[in-house]
Amino acid sequence: MAHRIRINDRHDLICPPGVPILSAGREAGFGFPHACRNGVCERCQGRLIAGAVRQRRGASPDRLIHAGDARADRVLYCVAIPISDCEIEVPEITAPGELPVHRLQCQILRREPLNHDVTRVALRLPAGRTVRWFAGQYLILELEHGSYPFSIANAPGGRELELHVRHGNDNSAAHAIMADLDEQATVAVTLPEGKRFIDGAPERPLWFICGSTGFAPVKAMIERLIQLDYRLPVRLFWGARTERDLYLPDLPARWGEQLRDFHAVTALSDISKPGHARGLVHEAALEALAEPREPLFYLGGSPAMAWAVFDALVEEGVPAENIHSDVFDYAPREG
Repeated sequence: MAHRIRINDRHDLICPPGVPILSAGREAGFGFPHACRNGVCERCQGRLIAGAVRQRRGASPDRLIHAGDARADRVLYCVAIPISDCEIEVPEITAPGELPVHRLQCQILRREPLNHDVTRVALRLPAGRTVRWFAGQYLILELEHGSYPFSIANAPGGRELELHVRHGNDNSAAHAIMADLDEQATVAVTLPEGKRFIDGAPERPLWFICGSTGFAPVKAMIERLIQLDYRLPVRLFWGARTERDLYLPDLPARWGEQLRDFHAVTALSDISKPGHARGLVHEAALEALAEPREPLFYLGGSPAMAWAVFDALVEEGVPAENIHSDVFDYAPREG
């Protein structure tokens, strides 16, 4: 009979009778670490937390392993056939659609001011390591005084990572982060993180609504759309308090030359200035929205902003499932 395999307390796999767990997992789209697939290289080694397996390794007799046995911490899943429902742990495994998460040391290449309180930080991934991420995902800076998430502001490809760090007077943690980055030659990072991203070309128009450095993941996703030669409408709504809070002002015009149907609106909440909408950024988006059920929306900004924009879009008739933001995953609303 088939058995249910619980993987890393996150995912479930149905393993057909007589099939090694690794083979069933790969067939289902899981990325098991492996090489030889015959129990020699031991790359697929993991821990059996619950259940029992029959491990068949070369010409050796089958070996029964139960959770709690001395060998249960070193099960080879390429040759392990379940004889019951199981719970397992396997390092660096990925579920269908996921990418492997890496913790590694990056070189700090440069720091470049983008405006009065935003700095672009460029990091270089180590040579000889294949690290993939999707446009819109983020990384974690691992510093001595804490771990801090930052969106990756450039599309995948190459070894360079771009971060946008806002370090205004109201953000003491960011000042400490910038001090660390100024003093060190390298920094530890964990990546990729995040479930809201763009990899292939969506089959709907795309609307991006962002504030402040919520522009960073939007920049990465728009760059990815350019790589894909995306042909459907793309709309960008970017909000700030004053004009000096915006940065990289020439980018939208360049994107308009590279995408078939692109239009950008900047909105200033605190002042009126020619060339910008006046008011909150989502108000400018709602004013332009004619078909609420048609586009996919990606939101970038603080939790308070993202949830406020979500509510306004839903009230306007946008289906909730068409609205995406990492905020909904790492800062879910109670109730």
